[in-house]
Amino acid sequence: MLTPADKEQIDRFVAKIRDAGSDKQKVRMIALSELSRIHRRLNPKTGEPYAPTTNRSLITDYRNIIKAELGEEAPVLQTLKYSAPRVTEYRQHQQEQREERHHNQRPLNAQEHIERAVALLNYNAKVRWSNAAAIAGVVALTGRRPYEVGCVGGFTPDPADAPRVLFSGQTKTRETERAATPYSIPVLAERDLVLDAISRIREAVDPTLDNKTYSQRFGKEVGIVAKRTFTDADDKPITPRELREAYAAVAYHKFASRKISQVQFYNEVLGHQGTDLNTSLFYFAFYVSDGDEPR
Repeated sequence: MLTPADKEQIDRFVAKIRDAGSDKQKVRMIALSELSRIHRRLNPKTGEPYAPTTNRSLITDYRNIIKAELGEEAPVLQTLKYSAPRVTEYRQHQQEQREERHHNQRPLNAQEHIERAVALLNYNAKVRWSNAAAIAGVVALTGRRPYEVGCVGGFTPDPADAPRVLFSGQTKTRETERAATPYSIPVLAERDLVLDAISRIREAVDPTLDNKTYSQRFGKEVGIVAKRTFTDADDKPITPRELREAYAAVAYHKFASRKISQVQFYNEVLGHQGTDLNTSLFYFAFYVSDGDEPR
């Protein structure tokens, strides 16, 4: 998500490009200078360079704003992009991140995780309503992203299976048709509890919010609730993003047949590309430490 400082910097950059007019060489030099600045930035909290994933995301934000303000064919887009060497660096960083996760999975008590989510939703519904708490609880029990829970996701009972719902409206996919097609996912607790919470969320949250505005309005509070409510078996807090990973581990433990591999199960319940298992490999952050075996 863009910070106000990032947005101001992008606005200044776009203004420079406008001032350069049709001078292609000047536009190119301005873009190269900006790329260099992005990659040289240091995180003020750590004093270390930002990760390639962060820089790539910021460059994508630059490009989206440029397209909106200067047009899809703006010449500056030919220069302001991730270079081939940077793409190689980014992929290497992803590979290292994935390997680190697979060698350092965190323990998670499945039953305790479910009970905390149920208690959160029950308290929220009966004692004191909070949109952020409701969203965090539903995320924990369905594995959907906060924005999907709050605004764009469709949740209806799966008539073929009581513990499941039909979900549509997945974000972070370029395939509009696939995003709109419902698919069945297991719910970790009583389905009606989750559907009632979603219904009430939709009454309170403007469904027309875009992802950026939604995140600005609810992201911080959902994060506070999630980290306050959910922890792994070592008492380390779980973030909203990690709730999706925790859901996958608990759902596999609770619902998966022994015949299905863990990565294939993750692929199906998280809604990733059907034949490409690579994305799902990034979600192996937890292992269930309960004594019970999966079905």
